[in-house]
Amino acid sequence: MDSSKLEPTAQIGIAPFTPSLRANFAELWVPWLKSVTGGDPEPEDAAAVGDPESFYIAKGGAVFFALNNGEPVGVVAVKKLSGEVYEFCKLVVSDHARGLGVGRKLVEACIVFAQTHGARLLMLQSFRRLEVALGMYERMGFEPMTAPPNMLLLSRTEVVMGMRLDPFANGLA
Repeated sequence: MDSSKLEPTAQIGIAPFTPSLRANFAELWVPWLKSVTGGDPEPEDAAAVGDPESFYIAKGGAVFFALNNGEPVGVVAVKKLSGEVYEFCKLVVSDHARGLGVGRKLVEACIVFAQTHGARLLMLQSFRRLEVALGMYERMGFEPMTAPPNMLLLSRTEVVMGMRLDPFANGLA
């Protein structure tokens, strides 16, 4: 992967998971986690990025990739927690694609997915070191919330946020 910074005019598209992108999930996410936390993925992490079809998609969730000319530069997963509650997780954007709105586009894809599947609440978990991401979530309307009972909190989780959704909305306001 080219480590140079993408041009601000780069055309970033959001695409749903395909089997040809499977390996890119772990290739993007695992090095990022290690660089940010200094630790290895937890068992849930390894299962999720190794087999996203079984972990997310088969259970009513989704995986979205941000692509720049076909090259994956970001990824996020949506996990169905219950009929009306979803969680987005594993959001990461390559260093060379940061600052171009890629993270926001990926979160917007999660919001639209959750809304179209009848969700009333979209949750996330993060940690305080990710100040830029936390600021973006707040600007998008996420607020601190208590984790629902069926949300598996990871040991690194320091922040839980959620956004109330209108499941009948057709996209973002």
